[in-house]
Amino acid sequence: MTRMKTLACSVCLVLVGVAPVAADNNAPKSLRMRAKKAPGSHWTPMRWAQRIAQAQPSDQPPAGDPQPPADANQPAPTEPAQPAEQPPPQQAQPAAQAEAAPNLSDEELAKLAEQEAKTEVITVTGSLIGRKEVDSPSPVSVVDKEKLDSAGITNVGDILQKIPAQGNAINAQNNNGGDGSTRINLRSLGTARTLVLLNGRRVVPSGTGADASVDFGTIPLAMIERVEVLKDGASAIYGSDAIAGVVNVITRTNMNGTEASIYTSTSQRRDGTNYDLSFVTGHSSNRGNITFSGGYQKQEAVMAGERDFAKQTYSYDFTCTPERAALPGDNPDSCSFRTLNGSPASATGRINTMVGTTKIVVPGCTSRYCTADGSGGFRNFIAPTDTSLGDNYNFQPLNYLVTPSNRVNLFSNGHYDITKNSHVFFEGQFNARKSTQQLAEEPVDLSGAKAPISKNSIYNETIGQDILDYRRRLVEFGPRTFNQDINTTRLVVGLNGTADEDVPLVKNWKWEGSYNYGRSDATQAGHGMLIRSHLKAALGPSFRDPALGPQCGVPGAVIANCVPLSLLRPGEVTPAMIKYLTFTGTQSGFSDQHTALVTASGKLVDLPNHGDISLAIGGDYRFEKGGQQPDPLTATGDTTGNANAPTIGSYNAFEGFAELSVVPLSGGDALKWVEINAAGRAYRYNTFGSGVTGKISGLVRTAGGLALRGTYGNAFRAPNVGELFSGQADTFPVVKDPCDTMPPGSTTTQTLDPKVQAQCTKQGVPMNSAFASVQQRALVGGNPGLQPEKGTVLTTGVVYEPLRGLDFTLDYWHVKIDEAITNLPFATILSQCYTGGQDKFCQDVIRDPVTFHIDHIVDIIQNVGSLTTSGLDFSAAYQYRNNMGTFRHAFEGTYLFQYNVDTGLVSPDTGKEQILHGRGFYDLGLNPTLKFNLFTTWAHPSGLGAGFNIRFVNGSQECDQNDCNTPPDDGRPNHGRLDIASYATGDLFVNYGLKTSQGLTRITVGVNNVVDVAPPIIYNGPALNADESAYDFMGRQVYLRLSQLF
Repeated sequence: MTRMKTLACSVCLVLVGVAPVAADNNAPKSLRMRAKKAPGSHWTPMRWAQRIAQAQPSDQPPAGDPQPPADANQPAPTEPAQPAEQPPPQQAQPAAQAEAAPNLSDEELAKLAEQEAKTEVITVTGSLIGRKEVDSPSPVSVVDKEKLDSAGITNVGDILQKIPAQGNAINAQNNNGGDGSTRINLRSLGTARTLVLLNGRRVVPSGTGADASVDFGTIPLAMIERVEVLKDGASAIYGSDAIAGVVNVITRTNMNGTEASIYTSTSQRRDGTNYDLSFVTGHSSNRGNITFSGGYQKQEAVMAGERDFAKQTYSYDFTCTPERAALPGDNPDSCSFRTLNGSPASATGRINTMVGTTKIVVPGCTSRYCTADGSGGFRNFIAPTDTSLGDNYNFQPLNYLVTPSNRVNLFSNGHYDITKNSHVFFEGQFNARKSTQQLAEEPVDLSGAKAPISKNSIYNETIGQDILDYRRRLVEFGPRTFNQDINTTRLVVGLNGTADEDVPLVKNWKWEGSYNYGRSDATQAGHGMLIRSHLKAALGPSFRDPALGPQCGVPGAVIANCVPLSLLRPGEVTPAMIKYLTFTGTQSGFSDQHTALVTASGKLVDLPNHGDISLAIGGDYRFEKGGQQPDPLTATGDTTGNANAPTIGSYNAFEGFAELSVVPLSGGDALKWVEINAAGRAYRYNTFGSGVTGKISGLVRTAGGLALRGTYGNAFRAPNVGELFSGQADTFPVVKDPCDTMPPGSTTTQTLDPKVQAQCTKQGVPMNSAFASVQQRALVGGNPGLQPEKGTVLTTGVVYEPLRGLDFTLDYWHVKIDEAITNLPFATILSQCYTGGQDKFCQDVIRDPVTFHIDHIVDIIQNVGSLTTSGLDFSAAYQYRNNMGTFRHAFEGTYLFQYNVDTGLVSPDTGKEQILHGRGFYDLGLNPTLKFNLFTTWAHPSGLGAGFNIRFVNGSQECDQNDCNTPPDDGRPNHGRLDIASYATGDLFVNYGLKTSQGLTRITVGVNNVVDVAPPIIYNGPALNADESAYDFMGRQVYLRLSQLF
C-alpha cells in the first residue's frame, strides 16, 4: 500500500496545476495512438481558409504558440526531392493574420486549393492504398519518437513488450531457454503469428537458425521514427503470419545534419548497467538524400541471487489441506503450504533407493532418499521445509536474472531522383550480437542418462549394488554457459515513382518494385555438459592397476583413455575426471530470406459528393531457407544436455493481391467520410499448395466527431522452416508419471485409478512402481506434412473526438485460428493414454525396458484443434496547451474476454470436447483479464519537460500442475488455486532541450520502476518464481540520455 501511495504521489507531482480546459479550442489535434501524418497533411491551407470563411473559429490552428521541445530535436527540413509536389511548410500565424484569411483573392484561394490537392498521401499500416485521412478502419497504435527518446531503453522491443496488446515473449530476462533476442507476441497468439515489417517490408528472422520471428534488437533505436502497431489480422494485405497483427517500424529518412547520443542506466543495486552510443547523420541534395547510423549497445548481467524474489526458489503444496497442515511437523502426512525449494540433485548427491520395484540398501540410511554424510558414509536425505532448504541445492545464485549482451549496428537508407517522377532507393542494415546465458552446474541424473553406478565400480565399494537413480550437482565442473554470436544482414533496393498525369486511368498512381534480401548467421557454444557415453563408462566397472592406477573396464578389457569417476563422495572429483567427461558443444545456424515485390496504387475514378474509388494491386515472390547444424555429440544425443538433430529446409511462395477502396461520400454536412474497403490475396506455396484469403472493412465518420469502424477477414499462416523441417530435439517438461505410485515427497504407496493401472500394466510397468521424477524427457520436432493455419479475425469499434485534441476509442476484437500448428501439451498426451485409454497416444509414451520409467514422450508438431481469443481495446488521449506549456495524456488498455484452446480431443474425465481456458489462469501462460498503460508528458516553451508512465497488469490464478481447467473437489484450499497478485509499476523522466549556436542539446534523466516493485510470485512459473516474459526483473533503474543535434 505504501508503494502504491508513493506512486500516486509521483503522478500528482507531474499533474500539479494541470487542469484540462474543455473550452480550449485552440489546442492542436490529438496525437493519439494512430498513424502520424506529415506536417500539414491535415490542417491544410485550403481547409484552414474554408473553415475561417465559414466562421468556425473553434477550428483555428494555434496562434503563434512556440513549438514544444519534443519536436525541437527533429532535423531541419531538407530541400524536397519533388518541390512541385510538396506543400509548403506551414507557419503558425498570429491571430490578426488568420482573421484576414477570408479576404484572400480568388487567385490566392486557387493556389491554396492546388496545395490542398497536392497534400502528401499517407499509407497507414493495414492498407496498401495511400490516403489523406489518417483515420483507418483498422485499429492502429503508434509509439512515436518522443516516447522512444524519453524511455529508458536501448531496444525498441523493450517498450513494445509493455503495450497492453502484447502477450508473453522472449527477452533478455529469459535465461534458461533464451537466446538473447527480444520478440513480440500480440494477443498471446505466439511470436510467429505477429508479422514484423521494416518500412512496410518483411524482415529476416534472426536467432540461432531456422527462426520464425524477428529479433527487435537488430533494429537500431536511433534510426526509428515511430512504430505502428496494427491490432488486426492482415493476411489479405501482407500475406502469411499477419494473424494477430502487424508491427511496422518506420525509420528516419531525409536526415540533414548529425545527431549523436549517449545513454547509460544502472539499477539501484549497481548492476545490470546498460550503455548505448549511437549517431545518425545525413545529407540532402536537390535530387536525393542518404542517411547513415551506427551504434554500440552493451547490457551487463544481473544475477538471480541479487534479488530477494529470485535468490531462492519456492514451492507451494496445493494438495495441503488445513487439517494436514495442523499435524505435528514430524508426522509424514504433515505439510506446509509454502516451502523453500531447490534441486534434489544436491552437492552431496541423492540416492533413490527404490526405482520401479528394485530396492537397494544404503548403510547408515533408513529413508527412501540418501546422501553422503561428509565422512565417507551415508545418511538420510533431508527434505526442504518452509524455513530450511534441507539437502536440496540452491541453484539460483549462479543463474542470470538478466542476461548480458552487446550489439553493434549499422544502418543506412537513401534515395535518388532519376527523373521527376521516378526514384531509386535502398536500405542497408547490419547487426552483430554477442549474448550469453548461464545456468548452475550440471545436475547429473543417472537414470535419465542411462548411466548407473556399477556395483563393480571402485568408488561404490560401500553400497556394492548397482545404483540406478542417483542425482548430483557437479559443483566441481563450474556453471553451464551458452554463448551466441549472431550476425544479421539486410539489403533492400528498388525503384518507385508516380505515373504521369497524362497516362489514362492510372494518372498520378504510385508504383514500386523492390528486392529484399536478409540473412542471419549464428554460432552457439555451450560449456559444462557431459559426454553421455564417457559418463557411462566412467561409472561402469573399474579396477585399480598397480602400475597405471584406476582404470575403466575390467582386466583384459580396459576402456582406453577412460578415467573412473567418483561421485558418491564429494571432494574426490579430479581435473582428469572433468577433462574426460566434458566437452564444448557447438552449433551453427542460419535463416535466409529473399523477397521480390511489385505494387501499384492510385485513384481509379472520382465519384459525386467528393468521393472516389482507389485500387492497389501487386505481387510478390518469397524464398525462405533455414538450418541448424549441431556438433556430432549433440546431434546423436551423446550428451547430458539436450539432444538436437540437424535442421535444414526451405520453401517458396508466389502471391498476388489487390485492395479496393470506395469512398462514396466525403465532406458532407452530416457524414464527413464514408469508406468501404475490400482486399484479397491468392497464394501458392510449394510445401502445401494454393489458397485465397480476403478481408472487408469500413469506416463512417460523422460531423459530430463520431466514427464507426470495423473489419472482417480470413487469416492464414504458412508453416515456417522450423515447423516443417526442425530435427527432433530434447525438452524436459514438468509432468508426473501416471504410473508412479510413490511420487516425489511421498513415503507411502498410493493406489492408482483402475483405468490408469490397466494402461500401466499393458505397458509392462510392475505394480507398485516408484520413479521419483516430476520431469520427463520429451522429443519435439518438425513435420513436413503440416498444412497452413486458417482462421477469422473480426474487429468493430468506435472513435469519438468531441474536441480538438481529445479522442476516445473502443474496439472489440475476436480471433479464431483453426488447424493450429502446435505441440500437444505433454499432460494431455499422458491423460489421453492412461485415463482415456487411447492407444494412439500410448504409442507416444516410450518406457525404459529395464526400469520402466518414462524414457521419452514423442510430441511432434501438428495441426490440431483451434485457438480462440477476444476482448476489448480502449484508449483515451488528450493534448492541450495553456500558459504552463503543452500537455499530452494517453491511456490505453486491453480487457480480455476469452482465451481458449480447443485441443480437438475428448476429455477422458468428462467425455466432452477438451477446451482449455487461459483467461485469468496460468495454465496457458499469463493471460490476465486487464492490462493498461497511462502516459503523460509536459513540455514548457523554455525547453523543460517531464512525464510519467504507469503500467498495470491484473492478477491471475495458478493451480497445482497448471490444472485450473479441471479443479478437483478434494477439500484442497480454494480447489487447489492460488492468486497471482496484480502488478503496477511507474516510470518518471525529466528532460531539457537547449538551442545553441552548435545546434540542439537535449538531456533526459529518468527512473524506471520508480517504486522498485518486485514481480508477483508464480510457483508454477519458470525457475525464478515469476514470469520473465511479463514482469520487470531489474527493479528500480536510473538512466541518463544526452543527445546533440548538429
